[in-house]
Amino acid sequence: MMSLIGAVTLAVTLAGCQASGGEGASNNVPDQAAQARPSDRPVAYLNGKPVTQRQMYGVLVEMDGGLALSEILLDRAIADRLQREQVTLTQADLEQERERIIANLSDDEDTAARLLHEMRSRRGLGQQRYESLLRRNAGLRKLVVSEVDVADPAVRQAYELRYGPRYRVRLIVAQQAGDVHRLRQRAVDGQAFMDLASEHSTDASAAQGGMLSPISPADTTYPAVIRDVLPRLSMDSPQTRLSPVIAIDGGFALLWLEEVIPAQDTAYEQVRDQLESQVRLRLERVRMEQLARTLIERANVVVLDPALNDGWDKQKNIILGTP
Repeated sequence: MMSLIGAVTLAVTLAGCQASGGEGASNNVPDQAAQARPSDRPVAYLNGKPVTQRQMYGVLVEMDGGLALSEILLDRAIADRLQREQVTLTQADLEQERERIIANLSDDEDTAARLLHEMRSRRGLGQQRYESLLRRNAGLRKLVVSEVDVADPAVRQAYELRYGPRYRVRLIVAQQAGDVHRLRQRAVDGQAFMDLASEHSTDASAAQGGMLSPISPADTTYPAVIRDVLPRLSMDSPQTRLSPVIAIDGGFALLWLEEVIPAQDTAYEQVRDQLESQVRLRLERVRMEQLARTLIERANVVVLDPALNDGWDKQKNIILGTP
């Protein structure tokens, strides 16, 4: 379940928000902080000439200062919340987070190790940041675990998504109902639906002749009006492969059935425990994201360095989705 990696990297990619409130920061900024600057102490030498802390600081802050600050903020906010709620992180909690990453990258141990190495390299996760990431996510998980309740309907939906029937269809979308009705009649008259979709559909799938990935009627990422019509389509004749004109947000749609992928012969009770565990992880991830944002939004942050403040604002806008 690769989507878990999104949750694992949540604490890395969530960036700070400068907001009122009180978690994770203090309003008491020491007077001497404004005068504190990186020193001229060398951190490296290039052809015998020193590279100082001051030189490195400015470049590093512009590169990823806002991200670095957000990690520190979230570290402290989670630690404060854990302490206030008297929740303790153990080494076993950290190992479980590590195992979740490995297990969700690949079932093969060698492949998982390679993919983990590539992920860490791509995201700049050295040993210190990687260990901090595990601690942040372990902390977030322990704080939300009691709030997650996995109901049977959610497990049933996961079963239908994984093992139930799916429908491979082509799609045409247009703004005017009359246009779709005319295209439908042309399909009834024998024109290839693929060609009609390529020429007239406003959906992105037009580039593939309207072809969509197989759809499960249980997949709520698709509009209900589309999911409801799928079981009524059949391969029996051109007429039954073609849907009626469907009203959707922003226009009207038409479906053409290419293939019915039958349900797998797997009993629900046989896989229920496994599916429940997967659903729980997904719900935990959602709550972890919500809690991380809440902790950041409530932090009172004072950024003294102008370059760092620019990076902080950019990260804040990314997370909040503001321009």
